[in-house]
Amino acid sequence: MKKDWWTKIGCFLTGWNYRILGTCTEASKKQLKKYSSAILILMILWSFIGYSFAERYVNAPLWGCILTAFIFVLIIIQIERQIILTVGKSQWLGIFRLVIAFIMAVLGSAILDQIIFKDDIEKKMIQIVDRQVNEQLPNRLMIIDKKLQELQTEIDSLDKKNLALHEEVARRPTIPSVSKTTTNIQVRRGDGSYATRPQTTVSITPLPNPKIKETEINEQNLTVFRNQKEAYTQEKLKAEASLRQDLKSSQGFLEELNAIIEILSERPVALFFYSILFAFLMFLELFVVASKINDTKSDYDLVVEHQLNQKIKTLNQLTQ
Repeated sequence: MKKDWWTKIGCFLTGWNYRILGTCTEASKKQLKKYSSAILILMILWSFIGYSFAERYVNAPLWGCILTAFIFVLIIIQIERQIILTVGKSQWLGIFRLVIAFIMAVLGSAILDQIIFKDDIEKKMIQIVDRQVNEQLPNRLMIIDKKLQELQTEIDSLDKKNLALHEEVARRPTIPSVSKTTTNIQVRRGDGSYATRPQTTVSITPLPNPKIKETEINEQNLTVFRNQKEAYTQEKLKAEASLRQDLKSSQGFLEELNAIIEILSERPVALFFYSILFAFLMFLELFVVASKINDTKSDYDLVVEHQLNQKIKTLNQLTQ
């Protein structure tokens, strides 16, 4: 057998033994090419799906998108090998592969539809965002109004308290501070001796009313509360635009999937196209299964089964 690069690639993809295939007829080589072609189609398709998914929804860099595409392709190869490398025919394995094909067709068609219907999804997302804004905006405004009421209550309370303090300061700008100082002085007695006698001095010093400091602190607090109130007022004015921006920035795979579902339910043409795409992916996934179940055994399969039977007979003889 010539060293055919396509045959080697096919053996690598399917898991077939290149040396065993070299002893087989052209029928086995054609079957290998058929399996390889089916796997290559799935590899190309799912590499595109994996790359697009990572780029659009994961926001991965270029190397991350390429890595995701490689992982998707690797999974496809391993799944198809479960069918191709099965010795003989397994009905349960075929049913299991049918279930996997259905799941993969659903996922693949969902991702591809979100790429194909990109413009329609963007229009539908505008409608969905408008609907979500109408639903969520009253709650957000209610929270802001509650906070504004709390701040206004604090401001009114401090204003009232400060007004009383200013009136009191106006009546008594200073408060007298009385201090007593006692000193001992020497007093001469009539006999010429000296005696120590305490002498108390009382002094009155006017001090600023301590309420002035309290009013200054209250004014600082009022400035903080008024700034907070102004910030919440501006937030209230921009609440709708802010909420709309938040909803747009948080759109992901599930949001666009819901948009696709609404589009499919509203437009029969879109549902028809999705059905065709789903069927196309489903049949692509079942290429290898259909070939494995319906085709007659090639001499490669017979060689592998013969080697297996011979090994079983040898082992049975050894155990006896």
